[in-house]
Amino acid sequence: MKKTVKPQIARWLSDSSYTPLTPSQKRSITYDRGDLLRERLISATPSRIAVGRTGTRYRTETYLKMRADHAIAKDAVYSEVSIDFVKKFNLLPLKSLCTDREEYLLFPNHGRRLEESSLALLHSHAIMNPDVQIIVGDGLSAWATEENLNELLPCLEQDLRAAGFSLGARLFVKFARVGVQDHIGVAVKAKATLILVGERPGLGSGDSLSIYIAYGPKLDQDNAEKNCISNIRKLGLLPAEASREALRILKHAFLHGRGGVANV
Repeated sequence: MKKTVKPQIARWLSDSSYTPLTPSQKRSITYDRGDLLRERLISATPSRIAVGRTGTRYRTETYLKMRADHAIAKDAVYSEVSIDFVKKFNLLPLKSLCTDREEYLLFPNHGRRLEESSLALLHSHAIMNPDVQIIVGDGLSAWATEENLNELLPCLEQDLRAAGFSLGARLFVKFARVGVQDHIGVAVKAKATLILVGERPGLGSGDSLSIYIAYGPKLDQDNAEKNCISNIRKLGLLPAEASREALRILKHAFLHGRGGVANV
């Protein structure tokens, strides 16, 4: 069967200025970074785009950067909030049932309940029946907590108080999973809980924090009844913006008496 060539391809092949790539050139193709659109795309995201290649592989520079970002993520998981940091923000130090980081990673449920001594400490120092109980947790990246709390916590408290919400005592939970807000919310009889917790780190993004908001807290509250504000960081959602969004969600929840997907 006779093969035909599309006209535009035929013109391209017949162009006298066309020089086929040698095998060596084909194995070392890189992108022209002078392209304005590509530069705009690269500057708009920390993701690995338009990095070029050598044959079918990453270039050495890209590979080493990826390994470094992976190391940042691993370090973030094993980072810890310092005692001085807890004291600086006058946070009441509490702890979940986890005894160490390994247990925290292997048994998530242990991070969703306070240990008995912390529960007793909470009962003796808590402000009961607040509209909103704010909780600070280390989560899967204590680094993210330390990196963002300085701007986020004062902004959040100011916005909530200005809107007329009463707040509970400042709390910090070591080895905290999101579900620990349920245990605390029930214990202090809060109308709503709000936990600031380090996110599971991605490559090079170990400083990303999330806010989880739960209206009408109850033990083992379904995640569908909660709202999440994620990627709070300098290269993501700024603390002031996150605070305004949290306030908007809480106002809506208190107005309609529900949270989570029912609040959308």
